[in-house]
Amino acid sequence: MSSTIRKDEHKSPMRCDMPALAGSSSVWSVTARLRCWLRRWQILLRLQGIRLGWLQAGGIVMIGLSFSLFLPGGIGGDAMRLYFIFQLAPRRKIGATLSIVMDRLFGLFTVLFLAGMSISLRFSWLTRSGTSRHIAYLAFVLLGGSLAFVVLVFWLASSSSLYRFPKALPLRNVVVQSGEALLRYRSHLGVMMLVFLITIVAHLAYYTNYYCAGEALRMSKGHAASLADILSIMPLVDTIISVPISIGGLGVRETLFQELLGNLAYVPPALAAFAASLGYAIQVFWGLVGAAIFLASQKFIHR
Repeated sequence: MSSTIRKDEHKSPMRCDMPALAGSSSVWSVTARLRCWLRRWQILLRLQGIRLGWLQAGGIVMIGLSFSLFLPGGIGGDAMRLYFIFQLAPRRKIGATLSIVMDRLFGLFTVLFLAGMSISLRFSWLTRSGTSRHIAYLAFVLLGGSLAFVVLVFWLASSSSLYRFPKALPLRNVVVQSGEALLRYRSHLGVMMLVFLITIVAHLAYYTNYYCAGEALRMSKGHAASLADILSIMPLVDTIISVPISIGGLGVRETLFQELLGNLAYVPPALAAFAASLGYAIQVFWGLVGAAIFLASQKFIHR
């Protein structure tokens, strides 16, 4: 009887490790990623003279997470953060806007840094197949173009070129004030390094969430992606799904997991896609918490 049960257990194609799934959700997604994201934004706001308590800032961050998951490119989350911060700091709209812009830029710098580390340390592994090679090159083209635009903006702000714009130019004052607010961050390099380190921790926690999702679905007799594999592909995946071509990256994320983990780590395509969906589903759960906070936002965010 016992031998029959053991044979049946070995025939099961996959197992769901609930402790690993719970650890992925609570420890990494909430405690690490969201707390780092919250702390980073609070620092950026304070440099613009805007101070929010943990309750207010945390509520706005959760609402932003909710809207970013259900709209293409994550722009919905930024729009909602702007909406609430404008209400809480109506006289510092430019500074509030720049805090969110810098929040995004630190995300870009971190993905670029982690992608560079991934390529430099595991170049031969990432370019083992033609498909993965094309994905890696596409991600770096997108990152390179974004970085070039950021460098141009900072150069214009630091070289006083903004002041040479014609006075008749529409919104000239807004552009100049934005440049001045941007330079305020440059004068706090130590704090910016701290924010950069916080962002790295947040991204690594986010990436590890997908590793835990894969471990929760590990096949009894099959290949599973290692933590190093997940950390290597996620900067590339994160870059491509940031392009607003689908809601929350749905479909694109699963396809990239299938191509990258299937060709490089020999993970069965169905399992790779399911791990991507499960990792995203954990984020959706906390997005629903953010939606509940949005419905009650008038009661506690405006305290």
